[in-house]
Amino acid sequence: MILSSNPYIDPFNRVAAKHPAAIVVVGLILGISLIAVGSFWLLDTNGEPASEVAYVQPHITENEDSPALSPLQERQLLREILENAISAQGGRIFVDRMLSMKKVGALTQDEMTFEAIYAFKRPNRVRYRLAKDDRGSRFGYDGSRAWLQTFNAGRLSPAQPLGEDGTAGLIVTSELAIPAVLFFEETQYMSFLGTYKVEGHRCYILKYTGPLRASQRFYIDQDSFLLRQRSRQARLRGEDPTLVEVIFSDFRTIDGIDFPFRETVLFDGEIQTVFEIEKHLINPGILDEYFEMPGES
Repeated sequence: MILSSNPYIDPFNRVAAKHPAAIVVVGLILGISLIAVGSFWLLDTNGEPASEVAYVQPHITENEDSPALSPLQERQLLREILENAISAQGGRIFVDRMLSMKKVGALTQDEMTFEAIYAFKRPNRVRYRLAKDDRGSRFGYDGSRAWLQTFNAGRLSPAQPLGEDGTAGLIVTSELAIPAVLFFEETQYMSFLGTYKVEGHRCYILKYTGPLRASQRFYIDQDSFLLRQRSRQARLRGEDPTLVEVIFSDFRTIDGIDFPFRETVLFDGEIQTVFEIEKHLINPGILDEYFEMPGES
């Protein structure tokens, strides 16, 4: 199935050959952005669930005028929100049947616009291609190792494995790429926090705190039950915890399912990238070898 409409974006090519670490950061931003229908997740590099970070949201707080609810009323409301949110995102059947996907379009960062192709396959494989003026980079993760390869005027440099930091960056990305409906199905770990407006849309705020996946917050539209925003704390590049937020907008209905065609990523309240998506390709039939480091198979 091909879902299309509009254009798409991506950054990281001027620093490709000289600064592979910077490329990883840009790729991390790209991967975090593409989570609306992503369906994979990874554990931390030591094989354990990602460590919990105290949640601090400096520029967004819950509304004080949210109605007071009894514990029973809160659980009933939570169940209703989750059931409707699952349906609004295509339902369990759609997610269960989605084994792989690609996104094509353009990503803008620092006033530069790049062509981008992003692909993933369950359970944990991911690959990007980022280009501008016939130059750029591509990198991937095959489930155990991350790699990077640059290109210029059609000539490919040898692929290089990324170290722990690069691999860890993709793991953080993948934690945010778990489909929201998988969180919503774990009702026992979800809680209702109140309401808040996202770009003018009144939303319910739900929080997930479970044993296997990183704590996250989901902002669900009160009218359409679409996912308007998603956020979590993450340690990027070994620094202090960063609040990572993704805002979804420009929803378009295709085959009865609403997809966002714009995804805006913020780090601690500052916009990092804006994606204008041209195509969503669902189950395009990607082989496992596509994600392996070139030159080894």
